[in-house]
Amino acid sequence: MFGKKTGSNYQLVISISAAELRLLILKEKPNKAPELIVNDVERLKQNNIAQALSNLNERYKKLSLDDAKVTFVLQPAHYQSTAIDRPDVPDEDLAASLRFQLDDLTEMSPDQMITDYYELPLQASGQDKVTAVVAARDLLVNIVDAVVAQSWQLTDITVSEVVLKNLFQHREKPCMVLYGLSQNRYVAQIYRAGELVFTRELRGVRDLSKYSVEEIKLGALEPLATEIQRSMDYYEGQLRQAGLREIVLAIAGPQREAMAESLHELLAVDVELFEYPHWMNELCEGDFSDLEALAASITPSAQGDAQ
Repeated sequence: MFGKKTGSNYQLVISISAAELRLLILKEKPNKAPELIVNDVERLKQNNIAQALSNLNERYKKLSLDDAKVTFVLQPAHYQSTAIDRPDVPDEDLAASLRFQLDDLTEMSPDQMITDYYELPLQASGQDKVTAVVAARDLLVNIVDAVVAQSWQLTDITVSEVVLKNLFQHREKPCMVLYGLSQNRYVAQIYRAGELVFTRELRGVRDLSKYSVEEIKLGALEPLATEIQRSMDYYEGQLRQAGLREIVLAIAGPQREAMAESLHELLAVDVELFEYPHWMNELCEGDFSDLEALAASITPSAQGDAQ
């Protein structure tokens, strides 16, 4: 009873973008989903991760976060990914072998890389691919050291494109979700029965938040619709799946309704606007800049309980 307390009542999720760190603090509850109690950001000054985490820890020192478990999410500014043919090596050597095959993806030398991979459940006929993910060794070392310096326990480092599916894991019908992960950077993901089966960064799409309603009505979203159609064609043709009938728009901006209506007309599919789950509403950012961190905070049992 009077011994030293071990463990923590809090879980932390930290995501890192090009300019800031986002911190979520979740309070654990017996037999219930953790409760989100903090959603905050700290600017990254001179890429000093340690100082940013120290500032956040000091801000919430009354919570006594020592020994809290941490999930760290890299946003696209800090990693790269690409689909490649599966290397002909044993599974246990696959992740490490990828750094010698990614010369065209990054300017880093192999000894500067940390590589990993994930697999999608659907493959085009005759293909055997994995999605390789690479991040800078120095960045990951800095993250580990900065977390340890706060007396926290780092349990996982993951990436945006892997965790976003958690937001849709209870959706049974296949759907495509469009994310605006940063200005001029848009990603289409397709989920089927809660699984990620397709992911693609859309090329040549301008900052959608700059368009007026009139510009959208005059066809400003046609380049976006073309990119979406290419993704749908690949899903239906190369992956041999039934046609998609639903698109979810997880893109912020003042003209979201007009965007949804325009895409509905251009693609002849249902388009709905993404809304934060009710348990996120009070502390959500509102502009979807927190989606990766919120997604990483969800586990299958937690989302089920929260709903």
